[in-house]
Amino acid sequence: MENRYLEYSELLKKNALKSTPQRVAMLGILEKMGHADVDHIYNEIKKEFVSISLATVYKNINTMLEAGIIQEIKVPQKKSKFEITKHKHSHFICEKCGEVFDIKRPRQLDIELPEGFRAKEASVMIHGVCKRCA
Repeated sequence: MENRYLEYSELLKKNALKSTPQRVAMLGILEKMGHADVDHIYNEIKKEFVSISLATVYKNINTMLEAGIIQEIKVPQKKSKFEITKHKHSHFICEKCGEVFDIKRPRQLDIELPEGFRAKEASVMIHGVCKRCA
């Protein structure tokens, strides 16, 4: 675990952020859970930092989002989930349990844009039912 602490600390510093124990713990929680909403992150981090406030968790989430260390996954009609930024990939969202799964990103999307439009980035989110809920 000490090795992971150093990796998270370096990741924060590389992105011009102070490496605080709370930020490092939040990154550890996100890695362990894969995808988590703010409430899950807060409930987990409270086990180690009992006096941490929900406002502090939100503030750190927003700071790490702005730095590009983590990314937000907007889940329709549910709370957004967050994950550590990694290789480009897409997501499958289970409509029953709300779980988010990483899936391989398609190499090419066959989408025709209106004349004069230039795409900068594409995001694919597939909604359905996971095998556990099926």
